[in-house]
Amino acid sequence: MPADSALASFELIKSNQFDTIYYIDGYGNRHPFPNKITYQSWYDNDFSKVMTVSNEFLQNYPLGKNITIRPGKHLVKIRTSPKVYAVEQGGILREIPNEIVAELLYGINWRKKVIDIPEVFFGDYEIGNLIRDERDIPNSILYKIKNNDPYYYKNNGIVRQFASLKDLQANNFNVDDAVEAEHNYHRRERPITGRDKNIFNPVALPIKDRRDCENKNLKAAVIFLTDKEYLSQEAEKVEKIKRQIPKRYNWVTWEISKINLDYPTVIMSDDGYLLEKNQDATIDIKNEVINTFYDDNPDIFDFIIIWTNFNTPPEKSGEIARFVQTSNKWEGINRFNFDWTYLYGGTGKLKGIVIMGNINKYNVENEKGMNEALNYVMHEILHNWSAYVNFVDENGNISNQLLRPKDYKHWSYYAGFISPLGGSGWIDNNDGTFTNGLAKLNDSGLRQYSQLDLYLMGLLPKQFVDPIMIIEPEIEGTVGNRIFAEKKYITIDQIIAANGEVQCNY
Repeated sequence: MPADSALASFELIKSNQFDTIYYIDGYGNRHPFPNKITYQSWYDNDFSKVMTVSNEFLQNYPLGKNITIRPGKHLVKIRTSPKVYAVEQGGILREIPNEIVAELLYGINWRKKVIDIPEVFFGDYEIGNLIRDERDIPNSILYKIKNNDPYYYKNNGIVRQFASLKDLQANNFNVDDAVEAEHNYHRRERPITGRDKNIFNPVALPIKDRRDCENKNLKAAVIFLTDKEYLSQEAEKVEKIKRQIPKRYNWVTWEISKINLDYPTVIMSDDGYLLEKNQDATIDIKNEVINTFYDDNPDIFDFIIIWTNFNTPPEKSGEIARFVQTSNKWEGINRFNFDWTYLYGGTGKLKGIVIMGNINKYNVENEKGMNEALNYVMHEILHNWSAYVNFVDENGNISNQLLRPKDYKHWSYYAGFISPLGGSGWIDNNDGTFTNGLAKLNDSGLRQYSQLDLYLMGLLPKQFVDPIMIIEPEIEGTVGNRIFAEKKYITIDQIIAANGEVQCNY
């Protein structure tokens, strides 16, 4: 990185001894435009921002990868092959299968968009998936719905409208670049105004499935989402809970897993796009919150935890907090594999969003209140893996007896273990009665993750999961600290028989 921090503001630079122009990224690396047409695909014929410097000065910037043709500006090929490709973000090339698809996507003059890439630079690109048909519209392009006026930027399966033609041009697009079709996509609410660094970014990474099965070294970001104004005490309370989460998470996972919350808390106030107010004085949180977060923050987090200074609709019905799962790559936990992170502006890394609700309902000035707040955080994070599994019973049938009938997303009240997601830890009195183990917890109510939870998280091998006791009360639905019941045991093999073995879907 150059010694002079002011140099970071430079965008384009060249030596006074040769003509190569470099783009300076946010880390102080210089990326060469390999030829004139690549530069023009990004900046047209505008060279006014190029600063000429000495070779010695240029050497302050480490050399990075070559810039590739801007997506949506040209179709590309090499002279020794007839294949024609669309370009996506990060230099991904997607072959257009035939002339019919090319014309349907790019019009009758599609051939005029085709340029040759010198073979020496072809290695700067990466071959992506074949474009299947005219409905398979490439990403990272200017998009227009036929017979409608607005222009959109389409990327990663969602579209975002340019506020005006002036804003479209500010991002070095022109209307002739647009692909027109009649397909509807999920639309972001916030329009594009001015030059957007996430749209005009010559060094943007390729859009790939970045889902993973990280379970031992997690990262989380915290958002404090406010309705216009907030009190300093509210922000301080968020920070107070946040500081305690890593230690508590390490404890509940039996020191097998860690979670990092070092990233600074992001305070977001509603600007008309983030929240929707209801007549009952509750406020809905829109997807645009996470989209906006990713506009200015890296996509490196496994979880995003949100506190607010207002009540959300579930809180009015008594729900303290909730978990919104955004992707999954695990098998064996009775959850299908999916990736909905594109709806929020991510590329798969985000596993889920923890919505903790109004910070003012948490009393963290004493140990009991802090423990309750932390318990809710641990509860919601665990929902990423647990509790959804069934088992094969003694008659060979699939049983959901381990789960709470109300929602089948928590452990049964009659489960013989204790977990943040349920279970009562029943103790056999050897006289036909069982004592509720929760009664033996101290006032803190602290609950570690159970052996079964840790197995479902991929943290504990199956051979270390003891048979699970579950009781069947004499009178169905009986609750209390001491009840008459019969017990039975469920083995991990019975759970695996119903759900498959826990493993990452590579």
